[in-house]
Amino acid sequence: MKFNSKHLWSATLALVWAQGAHALSIRFDFPQAARHSTAIAQLEIEAAETITAPSGANCGTRYSARILDGIKGVATGSHIEFGFFTGHPVGAQYFVFLKDSAVLAHHNALTPEARIPMTSPIPYREECRKLLPRFMEMEEGLGTLAILPSRQSHAPNEPAVTLNAHLHPVPLKLPVAYWHEGLIFEGELLGTVEFSVENFSRYLRMLVGPAQEP
Repeated sequence: MKFNSKHLWSATLALVWAQGAHALSIRFDFPQAARHSTAIAQLEIEAAETITAPSGANCGTRYSARILDGIKGVATGSHIEFGFFTGHPVGAQYFVFLKDSAVLAHHNALTPEARIPMTSPIPYREECRKLLPRFMEMEEGLGTLAILPSRQSHAPNEPAVTLNAHLHPVPLKLPVAYWHEGLIFEGELLGTVEFSVENFSRYLRMLVGPAQEP
């Protein structure tokens, strides 16, 4: 398994949308994402290609990936294409929440005022919509969670997922493998928490319910 720690941006990225005097902090809600996603899986990046429109505009990155563990909507062992955020290296592994980009093909480009807060403009550009891969990363990429070596001394180099509770609210029912810094407040784990791949996969399956492979 190959890892690259500098790409753990999905667990540390802080996104804020401001309109007038109001601000909305974006947080990734796992139960809601599980309901609205088309596909949830553990995958490995096999290839990455920059998507360029005829005009020369950058339309993001198309990734080809092998499904290591199909949790919802995709089968284990299958291959998919998804995008459009850059920065995922070939050989890296992730848990991903994806939506079908086909829904955008039937809509006109939305104005900034009509968009969901913090939604990237790329999929709403008419020239880019036709070039998008089938699946798109959800929630500004917060639904793309890097699998990296454990930082715990008792589990060196074991694959793990690290969550920052500011971005990913963690319920107490999520089986905890390892703790970094954390405390319990009103039914949530706060701080930075690390989970084994096995336990995190188990939690996602609990959210999804009965097997939903195609």
